Amino acid sequence: ATQPIAPVAQVQPATVADIPAIARAMAQNVTASGMPRSYVEPSNDYYREVFKGRENAHESVIERLMIRYELNIYDGAVWQIALSLQGNPAYQELVEAQTRRLLSGRAGSLGILAQSPAFTYNGQPVTGDGAFIFRSIAEIYGPMTDPLTNSSVAPAGFPQAEQGLHKADFRPVLGENAWATIIGPIQSAYLQHGSQIPMDSPAMRLAVSKLKSFEVMQDAFTGGVLYAPAGTPGAQEGGISAENNISLLAALRMLREAIGARDPATTRIIDELITRDNKGPGIEDYFTERVYNPAQGILSSGGFVSRGLDGTPHFEAYENLAVDVQTWGLTVLGADWVDKQFGEGTAFRIWSNTRQRAGLIENGVLQGVGYTDGTSMLSGEWTLGAVRMAKEMANTYRISHPDWAQQLRQDADNMLLGVQRLKVSNPDGSIGYLYANMDGPTGFGWMARRIQHTGATNGWMILTLTDFNPFVLGGGVE
Repeated sequence: ATQPIAPVAQVQPATVADIPAIARAMAQNVTASGMPRSYVEPSNDYYREVFKGRENAHESVIERLMIRYELNIYDGAVWQIALSLQGNPAYQELVEAQTRRLLSGRAGSLGILAQSPAFTYNGQPVTGDGAFIFRSIAEIYGPMTDPLTNSSVAPAGFPQAEQGLHKADFRPVLGENAWATIIGPIQSAYLQHGSQIPMDSPAMRLAVSKLKSFEVMQDAFTGGVLYAPAGTPGAQEGGISAENNISLLAALRMLREAIGARDPATTRIIDELITRDNKGPGIEDYFTERVYNPAQGILSSGGFVSRGLDGTPHFEAYENLAVDVQTWGLTVLGADWVDKQFGEGTAFRIWSNTRQRAGLIENGVLQGVGYTDGTSMLSGEWTLGAVRMAKEMANTYRISHPDWAQQLRQDADNMLLGVQRLKVSNPDGSIGYLYANMDGPTGFGWMARRIQHTGATNGWMILTLTDFNPFVLGGGVE
């Protein structure tokens, strides 16, 4: 695939007429068995440019292997919803196969469940179906071939280098599991079955399978659900991610609505997770008490619980700006809820602060947002999440603050156009969207790249053009 080296601003935004071509790029970027991939592999010229001087550093090799072989399961969930919206039987088969793949606990020849004893869930062992799925899955452990060197020999510093090149990322993360086991499968099943998704369907079985583990992982002091089990590389002990809890809250509300009155025992578990009960605070309490940072006028990205010598718990909030916590947070919690909790206009100010700190603004016009503080990065996927938020908030404020509503609608239109600079017209007529407008760190432990992201960026573009809110069962489409 050829890469535009410098994405340039466009004159026209995407339209619904582009959806079939965007969906085609998604449906064809799959492995031989039909497992979706997150990214389209770029040319080696691109790799030589971005890895110049550190082509063989083990981090560079791992990144190239992940692009070639792996799927981030959140990308897979967005991919499922976007393809389900097409009403295409061949696409629907791919979508359902992905749900069955996750439900089986295997991708190809590789187990994908983070089971005890390697992982411990808030002090408890978890094995079998209840275990989280690794955030990134592949169909083989190894040997893998580096696309740049065409070699399977591992460079110095590569984990277990004597085994050659192999899958090296094993991180079971809460947020990806909320998307992959509930949001993606349940939205797709809803689009297929309507409101009565069969309780014995693969989607419903997958969605219910992790609830007990979410319950085990709920922190008794804050009500937030922990980011990852102990044993996860790079995860802070007692760490809680606000974004992960936003995704989980939306997922649980959606699942509760999909179940209805059919399974009271399961809906009771969901209610206990969301709201305060005799076991302690719920996820909603975590958002009421722990997330708003009034000094910065933003939602905090999370924090961690530590215990004093006498065992007293203490919650320390992170101070960094995570753009998706603002955009997804305001979408899921609702501007009206935020304003009721923290004062009239708080939600609008949170967006204004985010826009100022992380917006790419050209000639006074907002083009999109990056991942955190900075004014040159544009993330396609995170910008489209901001478009969703702006539309929802404009609706909330349309009567009480018509001037804010007008600005939010303008921001949504401007950002939708801004993302169009990431569009790639492929030789076969399909349309891809680059993950970002430049290469560099996101600030969250992974890299932004100018490569086609047929998982979530293409997927979010379809959701945006269809006016489908992935956080609400059925998309909130009237």
